[in-house]
Amino acid sequence: MKLQTTRFGEIEIDESQILLFVKPILGFQNCQKFILLPGPKDSPLWWLQSVEDGTLAFLLLETLQVLQDYQVPFTPQDLHELQATSPQEISIYTLLVVPEDPTKIRTNLRAPIVINAKTRLAKQMVLDRTDYPVQWFLAQPQNEQPTDRQEV
Repeated sequence: MKLQTTRFGEIEIDESQILLFVKPILGFQNCQKFILLPGPKDSPLWWLQSVEDGTLAFLLLETLQVLQDYQVPFTPQDLHELQATSPQEISIYTLLVVPEDPTKIRTNLRAPIVINAKTRLAKQMVLDRTDYPVQWFLAQPQNEQPTDRQEV
């Protein structure tokens, strides 16, 4: 299948690699089909390119690249929606916001993108009870990070 994109031009994708978002990305309810593309060479980044809108692509990073102890409290409903039998089947990513000033590159650790590569199902989760911040600046040391603490 050929896909016309603004970032990558025309690319050919394997339809079997399309991810279906069972719960869409916040603010992008009209886009449910995406393809995961590698980011720049030798980087941990990925592109999440919409199949339905060639102008829409998100930059992703695995959450473990941000915080080594990052965890998502998957419920049985979450696992069911992703057709997973255990959390180990699910990869967890975070969307990056990349402004002109590289010291302001940030991510929302409270709303990860979770993907079951086996079933090609994905969704954005919004973690209610967590101390992960909405804005995590990648250029700042962890001990200087803003927090939105809520008691669990």
